[in-house]
Amino acid sequence: MTSAEIPKPVAAFIARIGLGARAFVYFAVSIILIDSALTSKPDDGASPGDAFRAIETEQGGRIVLIALAAGLFLYALWRFQQAALDPENHGRDAKGILSRIGMAMSGMSYLLIGIAAFAVTFGSNSGGGGGKTAETARWLMKQPYGRWMVLLAGVALIAIGCAQIWRVKSDQWQTRIDLSGWAARTKPVIEFGIAGRGILFMMVGGFIAFAGASADASDVKGLAQTIGWIRYQPFGFWLFLVAALSVGAYGVYSAVQSARYKIPDS
Repeated sequence: MTSAEIPKPVAAFIARIGLGARAFVYFAVSIILIDSALTSKPDDGASPGDAFRAIETEQGGRIVLIALAAGLFLYALWRFQQAALDPENHGRDAKGILSRIGMAMSGMSYLLIGIAAFAVTFGSNSGGGGGKTAETARWLMKQPYGRWMVLLAGVALIAIGCAQIWRVKSDQWQTRIDLSGWAARTKPVIEFGIAGRGILFMMVGGFIAFAGASADASDVKGLAQTIGWIRYQPFGFWLFLVAALSVGAYGVYSAVQSARYKIPDS
């Protein structure tokens, strides 16, 4: 272990708390989506922002949100540490660099979600939807060469979605989890969650890539809008419900990671 690395017990604490917070977010979004499917309110899907606003209305909700935001900040810190210090030895070849860039991007996304939780806590995020992906893509469309950046971003999301499905097919997701005992029974649920999330990423990437190719910002859809769009397709109720359940299943994956993640030796 170099002097710059986080000691293993501290890294383990940060990882487990952060993964637990991530699980909570996915469970909350899934519950909102399932309720939306069953009560015929599927207009815009659901986002972490919707989940945070629902939590805020409950007794003690603000305390929960502050704790959740802190957990998400820890998760982001852990991902940044993975990207910068490479404790899992991904290396400096092209594959390793791409993996570490992905970790940094994951850290940034959950840092922003944590900030959103704090914003709801202090009443500065009362809008609906939470479509930050769509907002960012529409902003990019207005910049020089923006449509090409949006197109590339869409292609990148499609690639990330494909990589998630590959992780299921190759069992690569199991490499850092202890699946002995009770955890082994969660394997089908976890694989459903990872694959479902991958398919949703591919769909979002497809909408974004199409918007870039057509130079029409109205074609952009973020994750919440994509899930809402599914509801109006043939067999939309069942597809929407499957999407909602896959989000919850990814929460199960995060929860199992939190409990059984194997911190690498430095």
